[in-house]
Formats: sequence, C-alpha cells, structure tokens
Amino acid sequence: MSYNENEVIIVEVFEAIEKRFSNRKFLDKQINNEDLNKILKAGMQAPVGRGRYDDMHITVIQDKSLLNEIGTLIDRNVFYNAPTLVIISSKDDGHGLDKENSACIAMNMLLAATSLGLGNIYLNLVIGLIKENKNVLNKLNLPKDFIPIVGVGLGYAEGSHIKEHKITVNYI
Repeated sequence: MSYNENEVIIVEVFEAIEKRFSNRKFLDKQINNEDLNKILKAGMQAPVGRGRYDDMHITVIQDKSLLNEIGTLIDRNVFYNAPTLVIISSKDDGHGLDKENSACIAMNMLLAATSLGLGNIYLNLVIGLIKENKNVLNKLNLPKDFIPIVGVGLGYAEGSHIKEHKITVNYI
C-alpha cells in the first residue's frame, strides 16, 4: 500500500494518539538532546490563544539534585522519577487562557514524545507543590509575573500500559 506524504503524516499522528499513555514508571536513563529539542519545538508549535506566545515560558529540569528536592515535597513521587521534568509557565491573563494554552503546549509535547518512543506523563500535582515551596519556585528562575501551570514528565518508559478510553459522545 502506498501513501502520499499527507496520508503518512495522518497515519503517524493517529498512531501517536492511540499509543500515548500516562507513564508512571521510568527507567533511570536520560533522554537525548535531539529528542528533547524535537519535543520542545512541538510544544512551541501549539496553538496559543490570542497569539500570546510571549506570555508562555518553558523550563526544562534535568538536574538530579533539583529533581530529588522536588520529589521530597510530598510523601510520594509526584513525577514518577521521570529524568526530565518540563514545566510550562504563563502570565495570568485573568481569562483562563494561561491554563488552556499550557495544556495545548503540554499535549503537543506528550504526542511528540510518544512518536519518538519516549514515555511521558501530564503532571498537575507537582505544580501545586512547587508553587507552595518558595525555595524550589525560586530555583526555576522564571521571568517576572510568570507562574507554573502544568508539568510534563519525560523519559524512557518501563513497560507499556496502553489502554483504550471511552468517553460518552452526544450527537445532536
């Protein structure tokens, strides 16, 4: 079976969507810079309301000592020992777009990571813990008026846990 270029892209996108799962167990092996840069670029290509890309910021944490410090903020590992933690921050626009834009950026990153064969997870709890801990928050060195919104854990998955999800659809 032959595909034209657009059909191949469509197949790859749907394959990544089907294969993506929330990985909760990572190998102790760092991802390479080439893959990381592809994932970050995918995030930067996400739709951002009102085109306010300047209101968005991405922080990549791979420093083991800082990851360990973040991991001790609660009695369980809130990012599942992912060797790379990406934090998406935004200025608060007062309309909720900061959260929506951050989620779009994160989803592009998650799908890109999946297409590269990397484990990944969308993280929310870790962000609340970081915001509550001024010492860790200051270590993120965020630009003025930016606040962390969502996190993405990246690494090599230990095992596979793909399962199909169902959500009720109403047709009108």
